[in-house]
Amino acid sequence: MKLYQKILATGAVIAAVGLTGCDKIQPQTLEGTVKEEFGTAQRIVESSGAIFGNESVKLGDPSYGLILETDKGEYVISIKDRPSLKPVYALAKAIETGDKVRITYDSYTRIGNDRVGTTDSDTIELIEKSE
Repeated sequence: MKLYQKILATGAVIAAVGLTGCDKIQPQTLEGTVKEEFGTAQRIVESSGAIFGNESVKLGDPSYGLILETDKGEYVISIKDRPSLKPVYALAKAIETGDKVRITYDSYTRIGNDRVGTTDSDTIELIEKSE
């Protein structure tokens, strides 16, 4: 076998081995009922003595999280703000205690074996409102 053929064959083997580890990460879902909301995103305080009567004050950087009751137990999930996709203010307004939500995540979402984690706001979907 000539030298260039050996180099091409070796390159093909390396490429084949390298590509076998590149399987697409399958997303997982976590569904549960909202037991509690926490953070500052859902708290907008009305100003007293507002000139126009409807001014409000937002408290600091938005933080938002959910405590979910699932069939696997209770999860505590902090939600990172992704304003270009789903702002946490909108999620906090839409989601209430008793609602059912779905979080679609992959290995980049940080939910540990202790059922505590964090995810982006765009991974959360409201699937059913409480009565």
